[in-house]
Amino acid sequence: MTEVVGKGYGAFWRSKKRYRVLKGGRGSKKSRTVALWFIYNMMKHPQANTVVVRNTFNTNKDSTFAVLKWAARRMNVYHLWKFTESPLEAKYLPTGQKILFRGFDDPLKITSITVDVGVLCWAWVEEAFEIEKEEEFRTFDESIRGEMPDGLWKQVTLSYNPWIDSHWTKRRFWDAEDPQADTFTTTYLCNEWLDDGDRELIEQLRDTNPARFKVVGLGEYGLPGGTYFEEFSESIHVIKSFPIPSDWQRFRVLDYGLDMLAGYWIAVDTQGYAYVYKEVYESDLIISAAANRLTELTLDTEKIKITYAPPDLWNRRQDTGKSAVEIFGENGVVLVKAGNERVQGWLNLKEWLAPFDIQDEQTGEIVRTARIKFFDNCKNIIRTLPAVLKDEKDPNDVATEPHELTHGPDAIRYFCGMRTMPTKPQKPAPDNSMEARVRRNIANQGKTKRKGMQAL
Repeated sequence: MTEVVGKGYGAFWRSKKRYRVLKGGRGSKKSRTVALWFIYNMMKHPQANTVVVRNTFNTNKDSTFAVLKWAARRMNVYHLWKFTESPLEAKYLPTGQKILFRGFDDPLKITSITVDVGVLCWAWVEEAFEIEKEEEFRTFDESIRGEMPDGLWKQVTLSYNPWIDSHWTKRRFWDAEDPQADTFTTTYLCNEWLDDGDRELIEQLRDTNPARFKVVGLGEYGLPGGTYFEEFSESIHVIKSFPIPSDWQRFRVLDYGLDMLAGYWIAVDTQGYAYVYKEVYESDLIISAAANRLTELTLDTEKIKITYAPPDLWNRRQDTGKSAVEIFGENGVVLVKAGNERVQGWLNLKEWLAPFDIQDEQTGEIVRTARIKFFDNCKNIIRTLPAVLKDEKDPNDVATEPHELTHGPDAIRYFCGMRTMPTKPQKPAPDNSMEARVRRNIANQGKTKRKGMQAL
């Protein structure tokens, strides 16, 4: 087994506690070791079944599903397993045991899991960093329940890169000792199959980017390379919701893919300030469903001036012959192509976020403000904006991983890259009282007399 699995994970392999928490740097063979463990132990224990979970279900196919197939081949037992994509599962043919796949984006499927053979006793939460709330994990954890046959035990394995030290996993498993948990930190030094070039790339960060080396190299919690939107501050940019005046211009912006629909409603006041006042943040929606969701959340009283979307939605789809834009249009959502210059778009967003001082008209005090603000009900953009990281190669661009962080900021970027004018102040309605009409008549008569005198 040492030749197949490699070294550095002995304590992890033998742990039978309720939780195995595995954080590590890049190239530390975390996912591959976990996959090997499940293939091996499913075959060893004929009543064991496993559920594998990621934040978004459809990301399993190219990650956990693929690495488990690799693990079966690595152990020369692939012929004993049946891997299917519809439904997404792996079945051990001699017994009928299964590895099932789920996503936190479908709560009903994740908490009601049954198996035909044996019991559901093990779970693997891959990229646990993507799980936003501890409550979501706790609800899932409670679904692994029931009596265990002799020789089996309940266990949840979490694996992830520890990008941000404010994540709930740190507080839950690392800041306080949990007698039910074994915690492990692994690094590239655990992976004897990396070559010298691989190691050198990681070790270069020790001098060029120590903050990133802390995470990528040493597997410690941190903010690698620093946050990109240093301008963002909840005290400045997050405000309580208020009724949007009916005459303010309103826009929608969206970033769309099967992995996530991130949509935002933005109002612009008479001074040119923008208020992000509503969001939708949902995954696994086909185009027509995404369009219907935008329509459902847009009230009849909201007069949307423009809905901005990324240019790639104008590409034709091979399966239908239509572009995403056409399908959105057929379902009542007309899109306008936004600019997609990444670096310039991010710089535009930073300009909108940049704080500055103004004098309060009522109190005379100097207060800090910004051109764009977010209602406190837009929880996902408030969560992801300050967590977006700088790209390690180009500090003018944002890092593309973790990918889940960029959906909302991408959508706001499309808005900030377009020219929007302040809402024109609405003219007050004319006073049609008797007294006002008399005053206007007298004034008009005076104008007529003055014009007559000028003519003479």
